[in-house]
Amino acid sequence: MEVSNASLTKIRQNTVAILGYGNQGRAHALNLKDSGVKVVVGARPGAGATQAKADGLEVKDIPDAIATAQVVMFLFPDQVIPEVYKAATPQLKATPKVIGFAHGFSVVFGLIEKIAGCSYFLVGPKGAGALLRDNFTKGGGLPGVYAVEPGASAGTDELAVSYAKGIGCATSVLIKTTFREETECDLFGEQAVLCGGFMETMETAFQVLVDAGHTPEMAFFETCFEARLILELWMKYGPAGMASRISPTAFFGGLTRGPRVLPDSSKQEMKKIFSEIREGEFAKEWMGEVKAGMPRLTAEKSRLKETLLQKTWEKLSPKL
Repeated sequence: MEVSNASLTKIRQNTVAILGYGNQGRAHALNLKDSGVKVVVGARPGAGATQAKADGLEVKDIPDAIATAQVVMFLFPDQVIPEVYKAATPQLKATPKVIGFAHGFSVVFGLIEKIAGCSYFLVGPKGAGALLRDNFTKGGGLPGVYAVEPGASAGTDELAVSYAKGIGCATSVLIKTTFREETECDLFGEQAVLCGGFMETMETAFQVLVDAGHTPEMAFFETCFEARLILELWMKYGPAGMASRISPTAFFGGLTRGPRVLPDSSKQEMKKIFSEIREGEFAKEWMGEVKAGMPRLTAEKSRLKETLLQKTWEKLSPKL
């Protein structure tokens, strides 16, 4: 998609109901409003509704928000969307809408039932909502992806691109994808790299240095703080450019030792992780965790608060 072709015209012809006012919902709603789009927030009583009102947005209960709009965006967390969607299904059947998501989890894994007469699209920013909003207010945005489910009405593709423009996802890169591709890639990236492999590697490497007798401060800088710097270098110059901008010692050490940290068995494990995503095993496991009250997530959050790595970060972060 050529970003230069994106226009706000189509989305400005519709009222958009933003359901959920958290990480993504707030950024979408405010950015759309600033782009000249009529927005109504559908939120349950609580912090989200209070924040939306404080932000100067029109807030209704979810049924009234849906009734007001032609485009309905489900921006609650993945585990909440099915219950909200199910409750809204009779209304959506009575008056078909164009229904949007920022992530395809619920659609791909069959957690919601598609409604005849409704059209489905996805617009996903490649970054957190807070970053999307911050970049937008500075005149920029984030790269994004969009997808339209087969059977959508004519003009849904144009509407999705226009929506992406409205939230700031058509300022540089806007990639057309599918619900399945977006979902599989997003989950795999989180698990294998961003929130799984990367975090596990940093914490493990930190502990190795501490166990060897080095101070937590030194271990933190070498295994965590500098990770940000090397990633910034990589993103600015690419893998080959980064290689020419680090010391030969660092490059040789990474070349010869990196494969030992991630041996061939790691690649096989990544393939297994991807298979679990594609076959729906992860989705079942995650929804089972939700049904059980998220005990593993709660335990891990408690553990992280007490780690030496967390306490070292708390000590050093104000000075960084």
